[in-house]
Amino acid sequence: MKNNIDISIITVGMNHKNFLITFLDSLYNKFPPSVSFELIYVDNCSDDGSVDFVKKNYPQVKIVQNKSLFGFGENNNRGAEIAVGKYLAIMNPDLVFLENSLVSLFDFSEKLQKDVIVAPKLLNADKTFQHSVRGFITPWVFLARFLTGGNDNTKNKTVQNYLCKNISIDQTQFIDWAIGAALFIKADLYRKLNGFDPDYFLYMEDEDLCLRAWNSGNAVVYYPSSQIIHNHLRASKKIGKKMFLHFKSLFVFFLKHGIFLTSKKKNSPITLPGN
Repeated sequence: MKNNIDISIITVGMNHKNFLITFLDSLYNKFPPSVSFELIYVDNCSDDGSVDFVKKNYPQVKIVQNKSLFGFGENNNRGAEIAVGKYLAIMNPDLVFLENSLVSLFDFSEKLQKDVIVAPKLLNADKTFQHSVRGFITPWVFLARFLTGGNDNTKNKTVQNYLCKNISIDQTQFIDWAIGAALFIKADLYRKLNGFDPDYFLYMEDEDLCLRAWNSGNAVVYYPSSQIIHNHLRASKKIGKKMFLHFKSLFVFFLKHGIFLTSKKKNSPITLPGN
């Protein structure tokens, strides 16, 4: 039977019921996409009633309920295994969709002559711009981040370049990578890349995926016509388990890709519409 689903939305939650309430309301009630879609919710052993809430209020949602903990990337891969859409929308549960958030990503991707990863413009809760685009990490960037205490507002030029603070926020453009809170990708490309690398339990899997897309002859694009609110909560700034996982993922990333990464943006295999 021919597949007629345009977008498979995959979201991973672990005790994110409060976020899911708003996320699902924005998707199904306030701004439902005009294209066909399915939602796959991967629950990572929640104990806050998340699964029951989804089952009761949104029975159309496909649920993957883990019996043991998996990392962020592997959870998305589990969702992708049962996805039937032409495109995969990797979306965190702490997002709030706005009008045409998903449709604009779909329409833009359909116009391109090659499969790419597309990142929308993310906004803070007050709808101010949220910096979600990044340059590739190096040990020197990591050192600068460490010395500036992880402060995104530092004047350190190395950090500002890494955070792409000078990006033209309203211009469609090639980027090295964007945070994995919201990524839109052709399902065929996702499978060609074997999805997220499960060697990363948490952190760096998004940068790794984008780098592998570039290395495979594809590209990563920032597309600001699609706008989504992201209630971003940084969890690895304080010393603890998540900071340890971040360090571990950095080590895995450098081991796999080396420490002398340079920008891929000037080597794009495609031309963007209007450019």
